Amino acid sequence: MKASPRLIDIIRYPLKSSAGWSVQSAEVSRRGLVDDRRWMVVDTNHHFMTAREHGSLLTIRANPGALGALTLSADGYNECVVGPPDPSPAQSYVQVWSDRCLARDMGDQAAQWISAVVGQSCRLVYMPDETKRAVSGEFAQPHDVVSFADGYPLLLTLQESLDAINKDLEVAVEMGCFRPNVVVAGFDPFIERTWSSVRIGTAEFAVAGPCIRCQMTTRDLITGRRRTDGQPLKALAKIQRTDQGVVFGINLIPRNSGVLSCGDPVEPRV
Repeated sequence: MKASPRLIDIIRYPLKSSAGWSVQSAEVSRRGLVDDRRWMVVDTNHHFMTAREHGSLLTIRANPGALGALTLSADGYNECVVGPPDPSPAQSYVQVWSDRCLARDMGDQAAQWISAVVGQSCRLVYMPDETKRAVSGEFAQPHDVVSFADGYPLLLTLQESLDAINKDLEVAVEMGCFRPNVVVAGFDPFIERTWSSVRIGTAEFAVAGPCIRCQMTTRDLITGRRRTDGQPLKALAKIQRTDQGVVFGINLIPRNSGVLSCGDPVEPRV
């Protein structure tokens, strides 16, 4: 007998493209999980940098602390404590895909630390509350906003979908390769693509379509290097290819605030 559908993991990525943190509970805001992807690395042209091209970002652990401070750590480097964000420095525009939005630079100490890890000159920036980066697409409403995430506030994946992929792999992959915010269990594999909305505990979400996957899924979560076998993208392409590309998981837009906790019931609507 299949267990009742439930939330089994919650993951935040405070720094875009950095390592994820599993937590037992998290607050949901309009932008997504609180403290998720509010910090980002940019190059000298103020253009966003991700682990697609800079795999070493995955080796960085970014841990939000009290009063908005951020602790950065990576193997082989001393910890770097940043912030909290100072409201006084002038803000500058940064580029995230097609969006230009205002962000605060987090100073030379953080820039030097991250530049050493990444291996090129870059800066750490923060998205302040007053920055409103709109969610685009047919499922978005005028008030919907997002952090520095690629396009939508949250990403949901199914444990059973990962299990289905791993059956065909010699070396199993972890769910972290797909960078979800919430992982649920108790469903048939890949059925989430039929959902129009989902309720997790008391939080309501609109489904904004499947997530198109890229070569970032082939990065090793520990070293940041690409896997030589092209997995899991290669296996996924055989079973989850659409006209838009290879997909895994669904994008979510919050429709209310609340707190998610592991073990919460999950109620989808088609």
